[in-house]
Amino acid sequence: VSYKPSSGGEFCNTAKATAVCAEPVTAKACSGVEGIPAVLLEVIDVSDPIEVGGNETYIITVTNQGSAQDTNLVVKAMLEDNMQYVSSSGATTGSFAGGTVTFAPLPTLAPKAKATWQVVVKAIKAGDVRFSVTLDTDQLDRNVEETEATNFYE
Repeated sequence: VSYKPSSGGEFCNTAKATAVCAEPVTAKACSGVEGIPAVLLEVIDVSDPIEVGGNETYIITVTNQGSAQDTNLVVKAMLEDNMQYVSSSGATTGSFAGGTVTFAPLPTLAPKAKATWQVVVKAIKAGDVRFSVTLDTDQLDRNVEETEATNFYE
C-alpha cells in the first residue's frame, strides 16, 4: 500500500481474510502523517515612483503553502529615514515605534490560507528607498525577510 495524503492525520488500512474451513480474521495497520507549514512572504508597493509629499501603500501578504497550520505569525516592517509612518491595517493591528511597525501576532494561518497587512508611508525625502519586512512563526528556525524598493522623487 502506498499513500499520497493531502493533509495530516491518522490513516488506517484494514484487511480481512475468510476461508471455508477457518474462522475469519482481520488485521489493522495505521500510519500517522504530519503536515508541514510552508510560508511565503510577499511585499509590493502600490505605486512607484512616488513624489516627495505623497503617500505610498505597501501590501504585505503571507500565504501558508503547506499542509499544516502555522502559528503565532509576527510581521514587522522597517521604515527608512526617507519615510514617515502614516497608518497600518490588516489581519492584526499594528503599532509604530522606533522606525518599525510591529503587527500583533496572528494566532494561526491554515494550510493554503492568506493573511494581508497594509502600511502607508509618506515620502519625505527623495531617494531610492527600501521597505523591509520580516516574518517569524513558531514553526520557523529563523525569520523570513522580504524587501521592496521604491523611488521617491522631487
